[in-house]
Amino acid sequence: MAKTIIQFEVDSSDLEHCDDQYLAQLWHIAQANPAPFGDAEACDFAERVGREIIRRFVSNTRPELWHHQARHVGQRQQEPQEGQQS
Repeated sequence: MAKTIIQFEVDSSDLEHCDDQYLAQLWHIAQANPAPFGDAEACDFAERVGREIIRRFVSNTRPELWHHQARHVGQRQQEPQEGQQS
């Protein structure tokens, strides 16, 4: 059985310009990194990739704008108090 070594060189300072598919691949690479647990460079890279993924998700997700409104106060369903049956 042949042994193959695969190395990746990534400019983690420019992750915002990677497409989504490549960024997802980088997440898997960061997690599969054979560096010892707690390795500073490996942890920093994984965090940078993770933060970019989160940044994209949050920026592309519309917030719920009308969940709490003043007119909802009287419409709230009464929840049973502790010890009461519903």
